[in-house]
This record gives sequence, C-alpha cells and structure tokens, in this order.
Amino acid sequence: MNIHSGVHNYMEILVGQALVELDFQWYYHEEQLADVACLALNQLRPVYIRHDIDFLSALTEARLVILKESAKTALLAAESMIIHDRRQSRDNNPVVMPSRDWFAEDQELEWYETPILKTKEMVD
Repeated sequence: MNIHSGVHNYMEILVGQALVELDFQWYYHEEQLADVACLALNQLRPVYIRHDIDFLSALTEARLVILKESAKTALLAAESMIIHDRRQSRDNNPVVMPSRDWFAEDQELEWYETPILKTKEMVD
C-alpha cells in the first residue's frame, strides 16, 4: 500500500486558501510564500484525511470555521517571522557556538520529550 497517494493533510488546503484570502501573493515572492506556509503548518495540528468530500461531509460548520481561523492566525504569526528574517542581517550577527554540551546525559527532559514507552528503570 502506498500511503502517499491517498493521504494528505487538510490543513495544507486551508493554509493555501488563507494565503490567497490574505493577499500574501501580492506582497511576497515564491520562496517567502513557501517559508510562510511551512512555518504556519508547523504551528498547526495536522488533520490527515484520504478524501476531502468524506471529511467535509462529517465536519461541522463551527469546526470548519475554527480550522480556517487557526490557519489564518498561524499565517499571520509566520508572516512576522518572515518580516523579521534573521537571515537578512547575517553579517551583523556573529554565529555563537556553545562552549558546553547542551544535550548532556544528566540533563532533565522537557515535558514534551518524555518518552511514551517506559523503560524498566522508569518503572522501578
């Protein structure tokens, strides 16, 4: 079975529609539009579906409005990242290299890094 041929993220469609609604295509070139879309999609929870018609027939109008608004909000947040792109002033900001290992073994995990599966040491 080839998953790629039938499964897609519906939020990509909503982000694309929001790009047009917000007239981003008039203000940014293709590379910036791709960056904005990627940044926005990384902020959104993916909604993987196989067939748009089946998904939309089961989706309530209120939920669709929420999904569309979240796509617009994510795009506006991503736009601010593009406007204040640090890559444009690279010469002004020297690269800083950390002097110690930030991924030390004794460092505590963040809340989102907690392993899903418990090891034997974690259970005891």
